[in-house]
Amino acid sequence: MKEFGSDFHYISDFQGKGNTLSDFYPHANYYADGRQALIHLYHSQGWQRLWMPEYFCYDVIASLKEFGLNLMFYQDWPDDHNESETLENIQRKGRFLPTDAVLRVNYYGTRKYRSAEKLPVAAVVEDHTHDLIGDWPIHSTADWCIASLRKTLPIPEGGMLWSPMGLKLPEQPATSEENERIAAIRWEAMRLKAGYLAGKPIEKATFRAGYVDTEEYFDTASVCALDKASQEYLRTLDIRAWYNRKRENWELLSDISKDGIQIIRPESIGCYPFSLVFLFDDPGERDRVRKELIEHQIYPAVLWNVPDTASDEVKSFSRRMLSIHCDGRYTADDIRQMKEILVKVIGYREGFKVQCFET
Repeated sequence: MKEFGSDFHYISDFQGKGNTLSDFYPHANYYADGRQALIHLYHSQGWQRLWMPEYFCYDVIASLKEFGLNLMFYQDWPDDHNESETLENIQRKGRFLPTDAVLRVNYYGTRKYRSAEKLPVAAVVEDHTHDLIGDWPIHSTADWCIASLRKTLPIPEGGMLWSPMGLKLPEQPATSEENERIAAIRWEAMRLKAGYLAGKPIEKATFRAGYVDTEEYFDTASVCALDKASQEYLRTLDIRAWYNRKRENWELLSDISKDGIQIIRPESIGCYPFSLVFLFDDPGERDRVRKELIEHQIYPAVLWNVPDTASDEVKSFSRRMLSIHCDGRYTADDIRQMKEILVKVIGYREGFKVQCFET
């Protein structure tokens, strides 16, 4: 039974002797999720404010505020290539305080290297959730980097903090019995989903409950270490092979074209795209395609829904984008199967023309 998207199932294909995450980042803290990494860092550094881009996950923003982070916002979104100019403009207007920190986001793993120099703030933090081993994170000059590991790696939870500049990390938090219990439920859900996808007589609702019933935990969970099972899994996950598969899959899909839709493309060949991201001219067409893809068991994501208080540009992007998972859980044959469905769903309708060239 083939489905595309949604939560990871249990995957053992990439356990081997290749490059692991710790090979790239030997000195890092590991947390139950990415927001915990940012919360722990903020409180350990004593910053007065944290500047964040308007385009972000607002569930995470709500959680950050609950934990006492004082947030400011600046305009940035995935299709905007002027965020450096935006930050420089804030600087010229004297709005940065010496005790502020600035968070920059590598949206969808499509951004090339950005220098972290010249900002008159206490620290520059980069969020590399969507690409952990591309040119920007590997060559980063930021004070700190964070990532939510469960968004791109097949583990049930996970966050990470490291310092490209070799700054002293906050003390690694201890494990939590509650978090270990939650992670165990999610690991079991992943194993059940793997069985379901393999055709075993497992009801979808059985494993879905394991994901859904535990998701709210991360909104309010206290800072703690990544669960032990995930730590063990990461010690042997060949992240280079996993990311290479994802980029190969993206390339198989990247020649889909249609009037009224563009693909958000990497800024350099050193990027590992997080997913295939369509940007529609018409929000209504986006919603139609999303609905029909779900009917074909392709589960796209909207990253992210933003509030009405966001700028018009950010709101417009949010209402027109659609993210299609194409990561390492899928073979080339899987991707070709998905591509046929994508072309059919977004394909010829009156006023539109599709071109699709097989690779």
